[in-house]
Amino acid sequence: MCGIAGYIGNSREEGLAFANRADRLMIHRGPDDSGVFSDEHVALIHRRLSIIELSPLGHQPMTSSCGRYTIVFNGEIYNHRELRTRFLPQHPFRGHSDTETIIELFRIMQHKMLDEMVGMWAIIIWDKQQQQAFVSRDRYGQKPVYVRHIKDAWFISSEMKPLLNDGERTPGDATAVVEYLAMGNYGHLGAHTFFRDIRHFPQGSYAWVKPGQPELNAQTYWRLPDIPAKDKRPFDDIAKKELHDRIVEGVLSQTLADVPIGITLSGGIDSSIIAGVLAKHSDKDIHVFTAQAEGSKYDESRYVNAVIDMNKKGNFIVHRRNLGQLVVKDDLTRFLRIQEEPFGDPSIMAHGFLMGMAADAGIKVILNGQGADELFFGYNNMAQAILLQQLRALRLGKFRENLDKMKLGRTYMLRTILKAFAPGLEADLRNRSRIKRRAVVRPELVTRADDSLIAHYDYSNPYDVWCESLYGVALPHLVHYDDRNGMSRSIEGRMPFLDHRIAEYLATIHPDDFLKHGMRKYLLRVACREYLPDEVYHRTDKIGFYTPLVDALYRDEVWVKEQMAANTLLTPALNTELVQRLTARTLDVPSALYIWRSISVLLWAQQFHVQL
Repeated sequence: MCGIAGYIGNSREEGLAFANRADRLMIHRGPDDSGVFSDEHVALIHRRLSIIELSPLGHQPMTSSCGRYTIVFNGEIYNHRELRTRFLPQHPFRGHSDTETIIELFRIMQHKMLDEMVGMWAIIIWDKQQQQAFVSRDRYGQKPVYVRHIKDAWFISSEMKPLLNDGERTPGDATAVVEYLAMGNYGHLGAHTFFRDIRHFPQGSYAWVKPGQPELNAQTYWRLPDIPAKDKRPFDDIAKKELHDRIVEGVLSQTLADVPIGITLSGGIDSSIIAGVLAKHSDKDIHVFTAQAEGSKYDESRYVNAVIDMNKKGNFIVHRRNLGQLVVKDDLTRFLRIQEEPFGDPSIMAHGFLMGMAADAGIKVILNGQGADELFFGYNNMAQAILLQQLRALRLGKFRENLDKMKLGRTYMLRTILKAFAPGLEADLRNRSRIKRRAVVRPELVTRADDSLIAHYDYSNPYDVWCESLYGVALPHLVHYDDRNGMSRSIEGRMPFLDHRIAEYLATIHPDDFLKHGMRKYLLRVACREYLPDEVYHRTDKIGFYTPLVDALYRDEVWVKEQMAANTLLTPALNTELVQRLTARTLDVPSALYIWRSISVLLWAQQFHVQL
């Protein structure tokens, strides 16, 4: 895990200046080593966090044995040893870093190597002969790549700070700001960020970039498989064993490291499975980091304790933090600098506290359960797509059982029926709701939003809902905050459920099997039953990473009112109402989130000199 940046242009002086600035601004991503490569049309920098091959043999930028290609790489390739055996059995490797594996694979395979790689990555490779750069990002976008085009040059970086010039007043992206303020959505606008002139490089893609090239023509090398219903298979005992083995393989492959590793544990199904697999199959000491709102109705400590008690080897070293005294005013600005964009709620700060605990314990690699909800239809809207299919097919027994046991209420049932039998009307109502919710934002900002950037998914199609979760509203911001929080403390975050081989297998299973007896992620629970205590296995509630936002705003009342006094993002009527409710101690979660989002945008704009 590292930080990379690259300049592709026509000024060596400009390239070196950018490289040196990026090197300085991203030292937290790689405090162990750094390097710069430059030529007439290119400058590459690498900040190294040493995880595999701790010796100088892992130094980057690294040049291929033929001398033609030079790479900077951020990420981990978990099957790189296997790739050496399969494709380069006679090559005299100097060390055992995955970087050396990649550059030698590229020498013989070019972009086709991407199909063979299992892992996460952001890569820039300079081709000295063709005078062009190869850029690629992993399938889920776990590793960030941002690009900015200025005049005839391309600037590429792991973070956005190096792409913003000192003293620059940069314009914000109105659509991103409006969607965030009104809906709480972010990371769902494709290539667009909160900065108008900075773009994401698309996940699961690669591109060749030349000096003076006006557009970035990315090519997709992987996307979620869409297998026809007639080719789906039932989740029988054979499928259960195969899924179990893939999950175990995914978890254990991501323990590849020459440094100690740890995990985060919430008490939910996903992180509990990670913990259980490591407890059974690993002899290493595992540091476990957990944070709870102790004593609240959202306290999941009993589930965490059950997972720890189930570890008979006793190789867990547990670190705990109480979130009950979260202070927003002391930490929000710092986390906005880390995240570089406004974010959803204080749970992202709580995750950052866990990373701080890990850093204090000397841990460099953290595994977590992120990605399982997105892959296994763990959210209510994803489960609704399955219910809808059951209703349309008149499998009324399954439909009613799931609905009753999920305890989602009459409104949820009526929405499902509407989607099943009047999908056009439901989509129209959903769009109207989006527009109505924008009424809380000042009109001058709303009129500048570009609705063509917003993807509309078909909620009656499970595959479409799957894509929305992984490419739209859920996973993009999860991988974003995990990367930033971890790297701010020089820690590599890993997500075993995002092994693409798991997704490719899940695509073969009938959607009905993802939801049974009111249990979301049913096939994940069943396949990994041996790793789950009974109280975790039977959970049907979904708390998420709860943080007590309302109480935190009350504690910081004076500071919050100071921020709201300068708030010109929301309508005056709503702004006044929110302050009154804060004073009267009558805030609910939706009103608290309006306060949170507006303050977040204001502080972010101040920190990054953004014009709104």
